[in-house]
Amino acid sequence: MEIAYLDTSALVKRYHKEEYSDIIDEIFEKYVISISELTIVELTSALRKKVDEKEIRQKEMFRVLTKFYEDLTDFIVLKFDSEVISNAVDLIIRYRLKTLDSLQLAFAIKLKDYDPLFISFDRKLINSAKSEGFKVLEI
Repeated sequence: MEIAYLDTSALVKRYHKEEYSDIIDEIFEKYVISISELTIVELTSALRKKVDEKEIRQKEMFRVLTKFYEDLTDFIVLKFDSEVISNAVDLIIRYRLKTLDSLQLAFAIKLKDYDPLFISFDRKLINSAKSEGFKVLEI
Protein backbone atom coordinates (compact mmCIF):
# COMPACT_ATOMS: atom_id res chain seq x y z
CA MET A 1 0.00 0.00 0.00
CA GLU A 2 1.08 3.54 -0.66
CA ILE A 3 1.61 6.22 1.99
CA ALA A 4 -0.32 9.47 2.29
CA TYR A 5 1.01 12.28 4.47
CA LEU A 6 -1.82 14.43 5.85
CA ASP A 7 -1.37 17.82 7.44
CA THR A 8 -3.90 19.00 9.99
CA SER A 9 -6.14 20.78 7.47
CA ALA A 10 -6.65 17.42 5.78
CA LEU A 11 -6.86 15.21 8.87
CA VAL A 12 -9.50 17.33 10.58
CA LYS A 13 -11.85 16.47 7.70
CA ARG A 14 -11.70 12.83 8.78
CA TYR A 15 -12.96 13.62 12.26
CA HIS A 16 -15.29 16.54 11.59
CA LYS A 17 -17.61 16.23 8.60
CA GLU A 18 -17.13 19.16 6.26
CA GLU A 19 -16.40 19.82 2.62
CA TYR A 20 -14.04 17.17 1.17
CA SER A 21 -14.48 14.79 4.13
CA ASP A 22 -15.63 12.13 1.67
CA ILE A 23 -12.34 12.43 -0.25
CA ILE A 24 -10.32 12.06 2.94
CA ASP A 25 -12.40 9.00 3.88
CA GLU A 26 -11.44 7.46 0.50
CA ILE A 27 -7.77 8.22 1.17
CA PHE A 28 -8.03 6.31 4.46
CA GLU A 29 -9.28 3.26 2.54
CA LYS A 30 -6.50 3.32 -0.05
CA TYR A 31 -3.39 4.53 1.79
CA VAL A 32 -1.32 4.02 4.89
CA ILE A 33 -1.76 7.30 6.77
CA SER A 34 1.18 9.28 8.05
CA ILE A 35 1.08 12.38 10.24
CA SER A 36 3.50 14.31 12.40
CA GLU A 37 3.57 14.66 16.16
CA LEU A 38 2.72 18.30 15.49
CA THR A 39 -0.59 17.24 13.96
CA ILE A 40 -1.68 15.69 17.26
CA VAL A 41 -1.41 19.10 18.91
CA GLU A 42 -2.87 21.00 15.96
CA LEU A 43 -5.88 18.69 15.63
CA THR A 44 -6.66 19.11 19.33
CA SER A 45 -6.41 22.89 18.90
CA ALA A 46 -8.66 22.85 15.82
CA LEU A 47 -11.33 20.87 17.68
CA ARG A 48 -11.08 23.14 20.72
CA LYS A 49 -11.62 26.12 18.40
CA LYS A 50 -14.74 24.43 16.98
CA VAL A 51 -16.08 24.14 20.54
CA ASP A 52 -15.25 27.79 21.29
CA GLU A 53 -17.02 28.86 18.09
CA LYS A 54 -20.00 26.65 19.03
CA GLU A 55 -19.61 24.54 15.91
CA ILE A 56 -19.46 21.41 18.07
CA ARG A 57 -20.11 20.65 21.74
CA GLN A 58 -17.34 19.80 24.16
CA LYS A 59 -18.74 16.28 24.53
CA GLU A 60 -18.32 15.82 20.76
CA MET A 61 -14.74 17.13 20.92
CA PHE A 62 -13.87 14.49 23.53
CA ARG A 63 -15.60 11.75 21.52
CA VAL A 64 -13.65 12.76 18.40
CA LEU A 65 -10.36 12.97 20.29
CA THR A 66 -10.93 9.51 21.74
CA LYS A 67 -11.52 8.11 18.25
CA PHE A 68 -8.45 9.95 16.93
CA TYR A 69 -6.23 8.57 19.71
CA GLU A 70 -7.52 5.06 18.99
CA ASP A 71 -6.69 5.54 15.30
CA LEU A 72 -3.16 6.76 16.05
CA THR A 73 -2.01 3.17 16.46
CA ASP A 74 -2.74 2.63 12.75
CA PHE A 75 -0.81 5.73 11.60
CA ILE A 76 2.83 6.33 10.92
CA VAL A 77 3.54 9.16 13.39
CA LEU A 78 6.70 11.07 12.55
CA LYS A 79 8.71 12.42 15.48
CA PHE A 80 10.44 15.75 15.95
CA ASP A 81 14.20 15.69 15.49
CA SER A 82 16.97 18.10 14.51
CA GLU A 83 16.56 17.27 10.81
CA VAL A 84 12.92 18.39 10.89
CA ILE A 85 13.89 21.68 12.53
CA SER A 86 16.72 22.28 10.07
CA ASN A 87 14.52 21.50 7.06
CA ALA A 88 11.71 23.69 8.42
CA VAL A 89 14.06 26.67 8.72
CA ASP A 90 15.21 26.12 5.14
CA LEU A 91 11.60 25.85 3.92
CA ILE A 92 10.65 29.12 5.62
CA ILE A 93 13.46 30.88 3.82
CA ARG A 94 12.86 29.18 0.47
CA TYR A 95 9.04 29.36 0.29
CA ARG A 96 8.12 31.99 2.89
CA LEU A 97 6.02 29.41 4.72
CA LYS A 98 4.48 29.98 8.13
CA THR A 99 6.15 28.16 11.02
CA LEU A 100 3.67 25.30 11.36
CA ASP A 101 3.38 24.81 7.60
CA SER A 102 7.16 24.61 7.27
CA LEU A 103 7.21 21.98 10.00
CA GLN A 104 4.47 19.94 8.29
CA LEU A 105 6.41 19.91 5.02
CA ALA A 106 9.67 19.15 6.85
CA PHE A 107 8.04 16.10 8.45
CA ALA A 108 6.78 14.93 5.05
CA ILE A 109 10.32 15.21 3.67
CA LYS A 110 11.29 12.42 6.10
CA LEU A 111 9.09 10.12 3.95
CA LYS A 112 10.43 11.33 0.60
CA ASP A 113 12.05 7.97 -0.25
CA TYR A 114 8.56 6.36 -0.07
CA ASP A 115 7.06 8.84 -2.58
CA PRO A 116 4.05 9.68 -0.39
CA LEU A 117 0.97 11.53 -1.51
CA PHE A 118 1.02 14.91 0.25
CA ILE A 119 -2.41 16.13 1.34
CA SER A 120 -3.23 19.60 2.57
CA PHE A 121 -5.95 22.16 1.99
CA ASP A 122 -3.53 25.09 2.22
CA ARG A 123 -2.69 26.28 -1.30
CA LYS A 124 0.71 27.78 -0.45
CA LEU A 125 1.74 24.60 1.35
CA ILE A 126 0.54 22.46 -1.55
CA ASN A 127 2.55 24.54 -4.02
CA SER A 128 5.62 24.27 -1.81
CA ALA A 129 5.19 20.50 -1.58
CA LYS A 130 4.97 20.32 -5.39
CA SER A 131 8.18 22.33 -5.64
CA GLU A 132 9.79 19.76 -3.33
CA GLY A 133 8.77 17.02 -5.75
CA PHE A 134 5.80 15.58 -3.87
CA LYS A 135 2.70 14.14 -5.50
CA VAL A 136 -0.18 16.17 -4.09
CA LEU A 137 -3.91 15.65 -3.90
CA GLU A 138 -5.44 18.09 -6.39
CA ILE A 139 -8.95 19.28 -5.61
